[in-house]
Parts: sequence; structure tokens; C-alpha cells
Amino acid sequence: MYAILFYDIADRSKKEKDNSRHIRKTVEKYLPRVQYSVYEGEIRPSDFKRLSAELKEVVHDELDSIVMYRFESMSYSERLVLGQDKNESLFS
Repeated sequence: MYAILFYDIADRSKKEKDNSRHIRKTVEKYLPRVQYSVYEGEIRPSDFKRLSAELKEVVHDELDSIVMYRFESMSYSERLVLGQDKNESLFS
């Protein structure tokens, strides 16, 4: 399966404990980073479930936003990059 994940984490001044580093490290165990808060790549369905569960433990529901897309097939997709492709090796 293929997944795309991006997040918007609230400023540390708005919450008691800064979780941005923990979220970043958790996601990086499963997916490569393509931009500051955007990750994409191949992932096993079991790892996708594990990643989701780990993120649920650290996200602040009222302040943070994590969006995950998963694709069983890339047959009907096209990846268009304008400018520098920071994840070029996956698609060459």
C-alpha cells in the first residue's frame, strides 16, 4: 500500500507538553519525509495501523491535525512535482 501523511502541530506555547518531535520521530519510523511536515511512501497495512495507533497516543486532539491518505493501488494516480523533488529516488 502507499500512504501520504501530513501534519500541522500547534505551537508549543499553546500546550503543556511539546509533542512535535515525538510525532516526527514516530512518522519517520514508517515513512520518508518529502517536505517539512509531509511524508509519503510504501507501507505495509500492518505498519499503517501501528503508525495510526502510535500517533493517536501523542496527538493533542484539540490543537493538532494529522491527515493520512492510503492507497491500495496507484493505478489511477499521478505525482506532479513543481520545483525540486525531495523524494525523487522513489519515483525514478
